[in-house]
Amino acid sequence: MKFAVLGLGKTGQAVVCFLLNQGHSVTAWDRNADKVAQISQKGIEITGLLEGTFPVPATTRIEEAVKGVRYLIVSTTADAHLPIAERLQGHLEKEQRILILNGNWGAVQFVQCLKEEIDAKGVMVAETGAQIFAAPLKAVGRCFLKSLKKTVDFGTYPSGQSRALAEELKPVFPQLHPVANVLQTTLNESNPMAHCPLDLFNLARIDSGEETLMFASSYTSPKGVDFTRHVDEERMAVMEKMGIPHSSLLELFNQAWSSDYKDLYTAFKGIKSYQSAKSPTAFTFRHFTEDIPFGILPLQQLARQYGVATPYIDAMMAVYALVLKDQEIGLGPDLSTLDLDLFR
Repeated sequence: MKFAVLGLGKTGQAVVCFLLNQGHSVTAWDRNADKVAQISQKGIEITGLLEGTFPVPATTRIEEAVKGVRYLIVSTTADAHLPIAERLQGHLEKEQRILILNGNWGAVQFVQCLKEEIDAKGVMVAETGAQIFAAPLKAVGRCFLKSLKKTVDFGTYPSGQSRALAEELKPVFPQLHPVANVLQTTLNESNPMAHCPLDLFNLARIDSGEETLMFASSYTSPKGVDFTRHVDEERMAVMEKMGIPHSSLLELFNQAWSSDYKDLYTAFKGIKSYQSAKSPTAFTFRHFTEDIPFGILPLQQLARQYGVATPYIDAMMAVYALVLKDQEIGLGPDLSTLDLDLFR
């Protein structure tokens, strides 16, 4: 199978090695010329669940990376999804499949940007509701594959195609669990729920630059987890009003890790992969630049649109607005003119 991996950050580099280890053809793209040059010359070294050094052709020209390739894997932070979609204009080929790992409104933004070309060329856009790969980056060209989730939700545009595409990709990603549509994957994202409420209870630690274990320490406290549960209940109430199937954060955890935790606090403290996760040490961390603008703020906007009361989310965001008032946290998806029925 032929893949192009778009984005050579910590997850993208792990995805490249993962695919090459399976014997697939891989090209890679990144906008950073220095990173591309180093990886082209030396390849990518990976340790952890997978060991080895893998050579890969990398380029800064996205049209070169995707030419003649069936599967395009987008592996970047959420704020890079739209810029990548814009770079792909005019370069998509018939019946290509775009897979956005960890959606965060990624599929919606791709369709908003490229709908005419996607529809004309029979391109399918898909996203996962969580990141499959936990892979810290040691340095450019050196990554560590810590763990792989067991199951992640998987939706497509056009909707109704997720089962067929998941079957097509099953030899590579058996974790894909088909769901109704990309609204379900995006609104069932676990990261904003797992990160933002707990960070709220640790603002002084973050501001002082104190690093600790996020879940395997007092950073995750009973009161913080109780607040998280209320925020999550409000998310599900919004999805209920929108008519979108939803799962609780606890259910998402148990699905992702094939576990059977009975309460959220025990899950946070028990999931093995989470026990080495570090807390943010600055407000430039992705919890604030990604989870807030692409997770919490769109949810708050939808709650107001659909008339759902969200006192916990509103209180959390009121504090964050005051704390982060001098910081540009980025813009999330533009939902002002979005036709949600297009994705149902």
